[in-house]
Amino acid sequence: MQTPVRFLTNPNPRRNLKVDPRFLKEEGTEVFLGNELLVKGLLETEGGTHLWTGYPGSPVSGFFDCVEAIQEIPKQYGISAVMANNEALSAAMVNGSQMHGLRAMCVMKSVGLHVATDALAIGNLAGSHPDGGVVVVMGDDPWSDSTQVPADSRFLCKHIYMPILEPSTNQEMKDWVDLAFRLSRESELYIGFLVTTNQADGGGSVQVGRNHFPRVNTHNPIQLDTAKVDFEKYVLLPPRTWRREQGFPARYERLWASARRHGVNRISPGRTGSKGTGGKAPLGFISSALAYSYLEHALQQLGLTDTFPLLKLGVTYPLDPGLIDSFAGLVENIVVVEERRGFLEEQIVQLLARRAMTGKAALPVYGKMFPGGREGLPSTRGFNSSILVELLAPLITELASPKLKLDQARIDAELKLLAEN
Repeated sequence: MQTPVRFLTNPNPRRNLKVDPRFLKEEGTEVFLGNELLVKGLLETEGGTHLWTGYPGSPVSGFFDCVEAIQEIPKQYGISAVMANNEALSAAMVNGSQMHGLRAMCVMKSVGLHVATDALAIGNLAGSHPDGGVVVVMGDDPWSDSTQVPADSRFLCKHIYMPILEPSTNQEMKDWVDLAFRLSRESELYIGFLVTTNQADGGGSVQVGRNHFPRVNTHNPIQLDTAKVDFEKYVLLPPRTWRREQGFPARYERLWASARRHGVNRISPGRTGSKGTGGKAPLGFISSALAYSYLEHALQQLGLTDTFPLLKLGVTYPLDPGLIDSFAGLVENIVVVEERRGFLEEQIVQLLARRAMTGKAALPVYGKMFPGGREGLPSTRGFNSSILVELLAPLITELASPKLKLDQARIDAELKLLAEN
């Protein structure tokens, strides 16, 4: 049986809560573990959140430990905090929450997403409530240190048409919980929120913000009028199924528009002096999530900070075609830096192929394969900055020199240092 948190009958919102004070702090800087950042993000979500559920598994088990440790907060404010019997049941719960404008999160490990996919596919097809929203946190393990299946959740998300949001920093881990709910409401899509082992088990300092609590809650419930349920949207039997599927392109357009408004994706153009022929840089990098942080560190080690254009993706599926087109106009070659398989790379190659059909110049895209058919960035296990320095330094020299004056002595010194260790 499911074991929901028991709630106080007559809560006094002004009474002192005996919980970790970090979760009550509303300004300044605090230190959190990655899984704790998800919980603080839920507390800071505008309008409050209504349902926290899921099923534990590494690397996101700590989320449930954190909820248990601060259970007085959901008790007092009527937030339903429920550990489900399995991932599919948690997905069914968030599906039900969208019959009304409730904000719900379910949390699971990558393998658990396999269990929940059927329910999430139905829920995402029906869509999130325009006043609610659903965020599906998926804990991936690129290094396969605690996972029986080397899963890449991004491909399952694509299979069920569910967008993906990938934070890079600790601050984004927290702040983007609220952002994910905004994207979900404005696009009427579920949002997959992908975090990896190093992010979930890691942590650091963040700026905290004000907590918000829901008006509708277990102490102040509403009565759902089933006669007013939109059967065309929520009861997905043929022919409604294919009619809802036809709406995905329009919902994706709303997702991209929302992402632009909220500044989710970011292009850094690089230094003016780094441009080659035709005013374009000889190469630019596209990356996301923790891989982007590793890339920044690797470029800094090579003395190449701000040298090349960088596209940092927050929404990694579906990619915004206009964004990719804009970035392609800045560079002569694109290098995609991503952990696991070439998920971003496949989308980018497809979008650039369509771009070439309009008469624009074709661009080489490197990632899992380098020039001449050489093996590129690994598709198994994860990254760190040293791996990227070792693999990218020769590629940068090949593509950028002699068009740009590189500090080759520094590059060679970094490679020698790695070879000696």
